[in-house]
Amino acid sequence: MNPLVLQAVSDYSDGPSVELAPPIVATAAVPKVAPPPPPAPPVPVPAEFEPWIVRAGHKCEGITPGLIAAQVFSESSFTTSAVSYSNALGPGQFIPETWARWGVDADGDGSADPFSIADSVMALADFMCFNVDSVKAGITEGKISGDPVDLALAAYNAGLGAVQHAGGMPEGGDYSTQTQPYVAKIRGLEKSFDAALENRV
Repeated sequence: MNPLVLQAVSDYSDGPSVELAPPIVATAAVPKVAPPPPPAPPVPVPAEFEPWIVRAGHKCEGITPGLIAAQVFSESSFTTSAVSYSNALGPGQFIPETWARWGVDADGDGSADPFSIADSVMALADFMCFNVDSVKAGITEGKISGDPVDLALAAYNAGLGAVQHAGGMPEGGDYSTQTQPYVAKIRGLEKSFDAALENRV
């Protein structure tokens, strides 16, 4: 090879390396797609329950009409005459001792009746709001951790003392096989019922 050519190659090879910027590739903007709507609830909210569920769903922060509807559905399938093996009564499935504390005469007929739609649904909301407030107080004090609404539901099912003793979501035994699935079921149905009720809120 010609010595001049060799010198030219040598000069080029020994020189400072130059990094080339990667090529700019134009990409189309990805359009934002709205998430799909929640599926329809397993059953429609009966018309006689709707006004009370909507009212109950605005009693306190964190409690929505969809949550109340999902809870009543999970408790009794909207059955006013429901009585459980443990003598829990009505749509909200209150045992007599709990009803004695939380029962209300929401429809003004002169009687606090656990089988009344109005009385049971509004008592359920009062009880849930109390649970939410109690759980939030425990969280503020550093004694409880977790989602306040989840824990309020757990307290409705297993008792506030169980949540306080566990410092959060109770677990083990019936808490794992009954309370935790109860909470998960209601939270899973909440959005579906909220969507079904949104035009009535």
